[in-house]
Amino acid sequence: MPFQGMTVQEVYNLGVQAMLEENWDAAFDALDMVVIQAGFEHAAEARLRLAQVEYARENYLESRAEYQRVLDRFPADSTAPHASLGICRSLAELSPITDRDQSFTRQARTQCRQVASDYAGTVVGLRASEIAADMYDKLAEQDYNTGLHYLKRNLVDSAILYFEEVEDTYSDSSWVPWAVLRKVEAFERIGYMRDADEERAKLLRLYPDSEPARLLDNGGR
Repeated sequence: MPFQGMTVQEVYNLGVQAMLEENWDAAFDALDMVVIQAGFEHAAEARLRLAQVEYARENYLESRAEYQRVLDRFPADSTAPHASLGICRSLAELSPITDRDQSFTRQARTQCRQVASDYAGTVVGLRASEIAADMYDKLAEQDYNTGLHYLKRNLVDSAILYFEEVEDTYSDSSWVPWAVLRKVEAFERIGYMRDADEERAKLLRLYPDSEPARLLDNGGR
């Protein structure tokens, strides 16, 4: 029987050592045994470490669940900020490529923004804010790519709607200048030259140092 004759503390120490050695399977076996033992002094830390091991093993659904258990069982413990960030990070890892459903991306952004707010001014809060920004940009990219998909198929009205969605919903995203550039192309394609000129002027006025502005200035697409 694994760990027979060892105390819970000794098994926990084995799990910690295995983590240091990046022997994730051994660490999981040890910590998984520890967390089911009642009354262990370092129960919160053991549960947090188990979540970290699952994350390292790229079992992101499982790591998210374990981090949540830390919060549910030890809400006032010093492990809580790290568990909150762990949920944020796990959801971000579950976020798929942009041509797939972005439910996890939206969940990640919501969770990470909350963590950034709850722990503002801390390392945890700053990291959560960075991940939230990445998820925000990814959602903008998906709408941009959808608009580009329609534009390539000459479905110009639909394309413009998605490019406007990027501008309106993700106004701080790095994809906004690209959306404006594509609107220039879309309006030119259907002969709306006044609208194209307005979008061109807007791009050069608001985003003069962006790559889309440089492309436009050079006559590129």
